[in-house]
Amino acid sequence: MFLKNKSAILILVISIVLLLAGCTSQASTGPSQNSESRLDKIIKAKKIRIATYADSPGWSVLNEKGEYEGFDPDVSRKLAEALGVEIEFVTTDGVNRIPLLESDKVDVAISVFTPTNERAKSINFTNPYAAAGLVPMYSKNKPIKSWDDLSGKKVSVSKGSTGDIAVTKHFPEAEVVRFDATADAFLALKTGKVDVFVEEDGIILDLLKKNAEFESLPGQPFLSAYIAMGVKKGDQEWLNYLNHFIRNLNYSGETAELYKNRFGVEIPKLLTY
Repeated sequence: MFLKNKSAILILVISIVLLLAGCTSQASTGPSQNSESRLDKIIKAKKIRIATYADSPGWSVLNEKGEYEGFDPDVSRKLAEALGVEIEFVTTDGVNRIPLLESDKVDVAISVFTPTNERAKSINFTNPYAAAGLVPMYSKNKPIKSWDDLSGKKVSVSKGSTGDIAVTKHFPEAEVVRFDATADAFLALKTGKVDVFVEEDGIILDLLKKNAEFESLPGQPFLSAYIAMGVKKGDQEWLNYLNHFIRNLNYSGETAELYKNRFGVEIPKLLTY
């Protein structure tokens, strides 16, 4: 009787040990609960690295003093102020934004970033903080009457931009000429190498103020879409903070004020809130 009880106790002890071992193994294979969020790292380092454009008039340009100015840098500085840190701006373009995030070269991309479904497969996007659409810019001496007039014409775009994607998809009979920089795409129009330049409405609006020989189609922009911040996947705490920041900036009216200061028009209505 004693041997039977002893055997039963031994089997019970072994079962408990195996059960605990299994639980420990499962816990170790899951994500670490103690991994440090990017938010904590930024606060600890007292610096945030932000990818932005150097050649998107109105949105973000690098001026002669080597300083970034525009709506996106304005928003970036508000973010740094809220975090109590300094900014290190990193110049990007339509192609390099996602690679910069994926390789941890930057903490966030604030760069006229349209959160398309395809891009969202690679990175996470925040709530929108602005909106934009596409506008064609052309010489007053060679006007177009509608988007359909792009057919058969040379159209310059910034490589990898929303304009590039849209013109390629919706106007297959247009001859798309791609440039690494937005400034180069506009210069192609200015020097007569292309017939039309397609970009975000804010950029076109800013360029028209300084280039009276050009105009754009009246009416609503084509394919209006949200503008959001981009971050690397896998850090919900950092994403949550940015969403809170954007929500508070929008609610306070500061986003609208910054937008009007840069573009001279009211910010497009956001449907998120």
